[in-house]
Amino acid sequence: MITADLILHNGRVATVNRAQPEAEAVAIYGDTIVSVGSNADVKSLGASGTRSIDLRGRRLIPGLMDNHTHYLLAGLDAPEVGAKVNLAAAQSIAEILREIRHKVDVTSAGEWVATSAMYRGALAEGRFPDRHDLDSVAPDHPVYVFQSGKNVIVNSYALRLAEITRETADPAEPEGHIVRDAHGEPTGHLIAGAADMARSRWWRRLGQAPKKWDFLYFPREQQIRALEAQGRIYQACGVVATRDMGVSVDEVEAYVEAEQQGRLPVRVDLLLGMPSRYLPLEQVEQSLRLYFGPKQGIGSDRLRIGGLKIVVQNDGWWAYSPAKLRAYMLEANRRGWTLALHVSSGYGDDAIELVLDILEEADRERPINGRGFSFEHGLGLQNPTHYTRVRELGITIAADPLLGWFAALRSLRMHDILHSVRIAKTAPIADPWERTVRDWGLPLKDWLAAGLLVTGGTDNPAVVYDIEHPLLGMYSAITGETLAGVLMPGQGATREQALKMWTLDNARATFQQRRRGSIEVGKLADLTVLSDDILTCPVERIKDTTVVMTVLGGQVVYER
Repeated sequence: MITADLILHNGRVATVNRAQPEAEAVAIYGDTIVSVGSNADVKSLGASGTRSIDLRGRRLIPGLMDNHTHYLLAGLDAPEVGAKVNLAAAQSIAEILREIRHKVDVTSAGEWVATSAMYRGALAEGRFPDRHDLDSVAPDHPVYVFQSGKNVIVNSYALRLAEITRETADPAEPEGHIVRDAHGEPTGHLIAGAADMARSRWWRRLGQAPKKWDFLYFPREQQIRALEAQGRIYQACGVVATRDMGVSVDEVEAYVEAEQQGRLPVRVDLLLGMPSRYLPLEQVEQSLRLYFGPKQGIGSDRLRIGGLKIVVQNDGWWAYSPAKLRAYMLEANRRGWTLALHVSSGYGDDAIELVLDILEEADRERPINGRGFSFEHGLGLQNPTHYTRVRELGITIAADPLLGWFAALRSLRMHDILHSVRIAKTAPIADPWERTVRDWGLPLKDWLAAGLLVTGGTDNPAVVYDIEHPLLGMYSAITGETLAGVLMPGQGATREQALKMWTLDNARATFQQRRRGSIEVGKLADLTVLSDDILTCPVERIKDTTVVMTVLGGQVVYER
């Protein structure tokens, strides 16, 4: 008879297992669940060496999973890592400049100063900072402010290094826009392909290779410390696993070293990111044909390869011509890759139509259903005629309600400035509310009713985890609420559906449902204890529910 190492008892256990939906206690041996049931049955596995934790009636759920993060990039934003200026909570230009000035004061002249993603909500001034703002605190340093998506805001120093002037034309592929003032001078705000053009020129000056996300390279030890820092935040929010979307070669190596050193706090699926926007089609196709490294499914319970990430369109700006996108996706499918597709950021149906057409063509060459393809964020997927096509291809919708929670307010309150700087390529909907609903609305109820597999996540660090409100995204999924209000009334998920989105359905989407995602005998002991019962409490209390304890692989990794 097995003697348990850890027993959690006297709880309200939501197992997310239809055969045994509720229980009182869980026993763990090593990293595995060995018993789920009544207090009496489970406690019988205890002995003198067993740690026993009285849950005092609290709700115990499977460990949460986040379907879409940029985990390593998020960690580089941590102040204790010292890599970037953290602007995630800076809600005004004055705050942004103050934080950048602090970094400038301890950085040698001529060295780059880079920031986290900006606050995703509306800024107090109702506009974005420009190069003149940045010049006022950093005249002698190139400054790179990560605005969102592929967009950046830089100062005059950085513009000079990129050789971007009033004579520089907007790039055609990837499409983009250089924001200009009334006199035709660049403001420093570079949209989509214009930011790609600048990054290409900076990398060339630095003698560095391009990568899919971010710009600067950081030392290996700093990368690993970033993983540790962000991993601690995930643990404090009950998150035991995530997918890091679009990682580069040096980032993969950092992950491998972190795992080898026992310094990777949560489980990770790595979605590889080819810097294909910067490469001619022939080189993209050759890279796919000649690649002989690991593909999805290779790895351990802690670190796995999850597939290939492709961004199709951001706010109407195409990352590739239709011909290049088609050739890229078809070749990747022929080579057996699972594709995670950022299809659009709201905007309209054109990107979704094109991607579905290409996927259906690819499916005729090599079947896609059952291989874990996904539409990241799900934004713009509001046309019911698409749902059947998505279901027949077996595509997962990786929804990120927390992203819309914040971004909807910026879309609504900063509508005019968003239009003037052309963050969106065009604005076919003039009404701010209608555009906000189009860009950020998630018809979760309809997706689920159509039989689609829908998972939950954040897009962290585009939005950040708040230890005091770790279930804010789940609350948004259930209620439909955002900071701008309810975008699509009646389209929320039930509480039980939302819990599955962040647990078992995330495991199903990555073919790990036999190992995790529910509280069952034989599965990994990844568990989260909550301060309130999210299945029965008044719905408004869900957003204020905190994590009391997180267990990962049988080890208590966080206690509040």
